Amino acid sequence: MIHGRKFDIRVWVLVTHNLDCFFFREGYVRTSSSKYTTDAAALANDWVHLTNNAVQKHSPNYGDFEDGNQLSFADFRKYLRDHHDKVDPFFERVILAKMKSYIQLSLESVKRKLNPNKRSQCFEIFGYDFIIDAEFNTWLIEANTNPCLEESSQLLKMLLPRMLNDAFKLTVDNVFKMHQVELRDQEPRPEQPYRVKGYPD
Repeated sequence: MIHGRKFDIRVWVLVTHNLDCFFFREGYVRTSSSKYTTDAAALANDWVHLTNNAVQKHSPNYGDFEDGNQLSFADFRKYLRDHHDKVDPFFERVILAKMKSYIQLSLESVKRKLNPNKRSQCFEIFGYDFIIDAEFNTWLIEANTNPCLEESSQLLKMLLPRMLNDAFKLTVDNVFKMHQVELRDQEPRPEQPYRVKGYPD
């Protein structure tokens, strides 16, 4: 729980046509708008139990605690330090490491189903959702083949363009590699247009 409210963590994974996998290093925490309870009267209350933005944005409390009901990884690290004495690099070495392990296992389990027609230069971005239990164990909830790309907070307005730009650099730009080489010979390298705090350009 984060201040008594349910949360989960969304991260993005790019899979290319030859099954190379890339983990975008910044994800975000999705929070609920209402205090968690197991009271029978609240079992049907989606604003208590479901953290999806498509659900939470209809809550009267939406955005009261966090912009768009979302926290950055930096915010989550601070919460872990301040409220659970989990100092850096706990998040990277324990939580993120387990996420990456589950992602690898899940993709290994379906690799024969990925790109079955052997199409060249195709790719897919997956949205992986995780939950953390009271003992800080990490659990995979699901992998989404059509993750939401709505810029529903200032955080996502920063992360989504960079994530997509990085994905296109690793995929689409490879198709036009010769053209890029010609441009680099003629023009200085442009600055990164989608900057993310703490993320190397």
